[in-house]
Amino acid sequence: MAKEEKGHKITILINNTPYEAPKPAMTGLEIKELGGGPADYWLILNVKSPDPVAGGDDRQIQDSEVVELKPGMRFRIVNPATFGADDVLATAA
Repeated sequence: MAKEEKGHKITILINNTPYEAPKPAMTGLEIKELGGGPADYWLILNVKSPDPVAGGDDRQIQDSEVVELKPGMRFRIVNPATFGADDVLATAA
């Protein structure tokens, strides 16, 4: 796939709000900062439409993980307490 043209931005959704990514690859921490989320919250990539019970195939993105962004990618910034434990998803990664 061709690289994004210099200066071309990619629109992604963070907590259902559109943001223009300043570069085609960003770390989890950079995506959280772009969305204005607290650094200690988790970044979740929505892989499929959210399932109200199981959450679909969503997965946690680590702060240092580099994500190759594509237009329309959806992320959520969530409090780890939402999952009932501090390391539920972290240990699964």
